Amino acid sequence: MRKKYLLRCEQINHWGDGNVTDLALVMLVTEGLALLAFVYYLDHKRRMYLLEKGVSNDEPPDARLERRLLSGLFLLLTGIALIVSPNIARAAGLDVSLTFGLLVMGVLAFCAGLAMILGYCILKRGLAVWTTKI
Repeated sequence: MRKKYLLRCEQINHWGDGNVTDLALVMLVTEGLALLAFVYYLDHKRRMYLLEKGVSNDEPPDARLERRLLSGLFLLLTGIALIVSPNIARAAGLDVSLTFGLLVMGVLAFCAGLAMILGYCILKRGLAVWTTKI
């Protein structure tokens, strides 16, 4: 019985079962999480250093909005890439197909990114109205 994979690749490889994609996906997630944890650790150390020096680290609302927009764009483009990547691989000559799991992950990332971008637009409009009333 064949295993169900997120993205099936029928090309011959060194692992023997015809699937390199799941290994690459697992490595990407585990290394990505480790890198993300390291970035958060460095950010925490920077904030603690600034607190020790007595520097106020209050972020202006524009900086938070910009971070929300960039995160939303990243998620939106990641979702698009997850959905479109099998078509690109097919054009490169690989025999791949879009599976339901990959489609769900792509749609979820796309919708999360779209929600963050819409939140940015709503908060930006609210911030503009709030600053003009003062």
